[in-house]
Amino acid sequence: MENREAALTLFGVAALLEAQGANPYRVRAYRRAARGLLRLSVRAGEYVDARGECDLPWLGPRLRRKLGELVTRGRMEFHDALLAQLPPTLRDLLEVPGIGPKTADRLMTQLGVRSKRGVVRAARQGRLRTLPMIGERLERKLGDAAEAQLAKRAQRTVVPDVPARAA
Repeated sequence: MENREAALTLFGVAALLEAQGANPYRVRAYRRAARGLLRLSVRAGEYVDARGECDLPWLGPRLRRKLGELVTRGRMEFHDALLAQLPPTLRDLLEVPGIGPKTADRLMTQLGVRSKRGVVRAARQGRLRTLPMIGERLERKLGDAAEAQLAKRAQRTVVPDVPARAA
């Protein structure tokens, strides 16, 4: 896994923890680890030791294990567990790049948007910019990102035609 992808995952964990009201020092540790990954000149996988821990000086012991798991396996059980605790509608919105837990909550409560398709629809209607901190440019960006996610999902579900075998 590339450092940028791992950093985005860590930023996501920090946002989820923050939305849950977790200890601010813990949230800050995940953000600090993500920023550190972005500054590395080599892949974080180079720092993983024999125990599977990412041996970087600014990480605590638990975060070393979690980051080692993330960069070697491409997944972090802790992140998956945090996502599993969320309702499916919130998970769907969080898959859209640019939508974090707070924005997703505002989309659901203030606009009644509960899906990627709803984000696209609200962006086309100009309703996203009625939310604080969302202007015309961000509205277009979120609508495009949600549309790209829908297109990606549609490509995965299409099964190519397979020629029938001659008997």
